[in-house]
Amino acid sequence: MNNDKSKAMRRLSNALNANDMESAKKIIETDVKRHLPKYEYYFYLGLVSEDNNEKLRYYGKSLEANPDFSDAYINRGLVKNELQDYEGSIEDYDKALKLDPKCSLAYNNRGYTKYKKGDYEGALADYNKAILLNPKLNIALDNKAKLLDEVCLKDDDEFSAKFYLSNGIQEINKGNFLEGLKNIDESLKHNDKSDVAYFYKAIAYHNLNNTDLAYENYTKTIELNKNMVDAYYNRGQLILKDNPKQALDDFVSAVALDSKFIDAYFAIAAVQKNLGQYEDAIKNLDKIIEMEPMAVNAKALKKLILTKYLK
Repeated sequence: MNNDKSKAMRRLSNALNANDMESAKKIIETDVKRHLPKYEYYFYLGLVSEDNNEKLRYYGKSLEANPDFSDAYINRGLVKNELQDYEGSIEDYDKALKLDPKCSLAYNNRGYTKYKKGDYEGALADYNKAILLNPKLNIALDNKAKLLDEVCLKDDDEFSAKFYLSNGIQEINKGNFLEGLKNIDESLKHNDKSDVAYFYKAIAYHNLNNTDLAYENYTKTIELNKNMVDAYYNRGQLILKDNPKQALDDFVSAVALDSKFIDAYFAIAAVQKNLGQYEDAIKNLDKIIEMEPMAVNAKALKKLILTKYLK
């Protein structure tokens, strides 16, 4: 973005934040117009217009210039909702979601339109999709709470399980392991057959140095999904020090499921070296080097084995 455009967009942003639509419109028609493609120019004109019919006209022009501009469909859907053109509003949100199936805002807005037209089950389903895509989307959380307060509807276990699982994974990935575990346990109340939930529960305990519970949950993960490659690898890493032979079995299971799992091959070779299985270790290191010719660690371990143990 060039300097003039940056200044113009900053001025426009300031005017929009101040809710000064008259100034915003002047900035769009003078400075911003020179720097934006037509579809964005018309989009911003629609954004600052205070007349709904004028908004529809500008968003329509934006979409004529760029039929794949999902933001224009979303905003036009909002206007149609205000005008009680609920079918037209839903049609615009459908088009936006076809362009961007992961747009949580479009799901929320479509849910609100369905709520307005009395389709409460459809509204709940859309709010749930929005929340699963973005668990922190407050507008969807508020809309759903309002719907459930007004209408006698019950959330299904599938949504609750996915919602708490998503929250738990986010917290664990951020290093908030205890908070993550609370959410995962809540998820398991709704679906106690989720291999992913047990896997992340194991990761949390692994990071908290609770070996017993980490092992228990990696094992439960594998019982539920015998193809969970990372569960075998992580369990192998967990027990490597105290039980290298069982760890070796887990690493072998991992590469049996994923023949390109370089870290697992290296772990196998390292265990085999420690167990005195030097020839087997060399074979696995050669597999790594074949897949990744610049694998420094594999080359170094191979050199060590050849010079110190197989000379």
